[in-house]
Amino acid sequence: MKCKLVDVFTNTRLTGNGLTIFYDFDELTAAQMQALTQEMRQFESIFLTAVDGKYAARIFTVEEELDFAGHPLIGLAYHLHEAFGAAPAHQWSVELNHTSVLLTSSVTEGAFTATMTQGRPDFIKTLSPEEASVLYAALNLGAAHRAGQAAEAISTGLPYIILPVTHGLEDIEFKVANLEPLLEKHGAKFLYVLDINSVEGRTWDNCGKVEDVATGSAAGPVAAYLHKHALTQSNDFIIRQGRFLGRPSEIAVSLECDANGISKINVSGNVVKVADMHLV
Repeated sequence: MKCKLVDVFTNTRLTGNGLTIFYDFDELTAAQMQALTQEMRQFESIFLTAVDGKYAARIFTVEEELDFAGHPLIGLAYHLHEAFGAAPAHQWSVELNHTSVLLTSSVTEGAFTATMTQGRPDFIKTLSPEEASVLYAALNLGAAHRAGQAAEAISTGLPYIILPVTHGLEDIEFKVANLEPLLEKHGAKFLYVLDINSVEGRTWDNCGKVEDVATGSAAGPVAAYLHKHALTQSNDFIIRQGRFLGRPSEIAVSLECDANGISKINVSGNVVKVADMHLV
């Protein structure tokens, strides 16, 4: 079995969000994919099947399979470009469990960049101040941390609650054993705490055991949130994440708009290879 280690949303090895790409294997069950992801001890792994120019992928965290995720797809574009690309730039269509995703890849002056199109955002729910208070309290955030804007559940493939703060990302501490019951009632899967002043964020698994370094699936909802609340003056900006894990990351976002608002969100990042591996 072959796999590739890459770092996503960075130009520097051993920073950004690490990813294992499994791409040369015999048939694997979901349980085996789950076990391999746990063995690699990264936030997510991606498993690629390539047949006759068609590409399908499955994505796993250490706890479960996901129908969509950002940094594994950005990282996968690196492998597709390296393994199947013949030009400086390419487009790739990748089938996931319930949807297909368009990726682009390019190499310029030795730097690799991938872009994922996330489409039009789905604004699921605006939380009331009382509903948001429960989430702030669950993360040890008080009234002084809270921004004036409402928390919102937004999805571009994976639903997040965007919880805005004005400062104090370093003050976050889990006060509940599991966020999942608090999020499900609002139609969300995960929680993303966003400092609206620095455009920097943090997110975790719902038990608070593993913090994600850089979250491409959250970048779309974050961008939609910033645009809706007029918190950015440009349709092109950078979201920062990973500082608290010593792996600073930058996620580039570009918005396309029409008369109905945001029509498309493009999420981009650099990728660097760390290792090619052969598992016995």
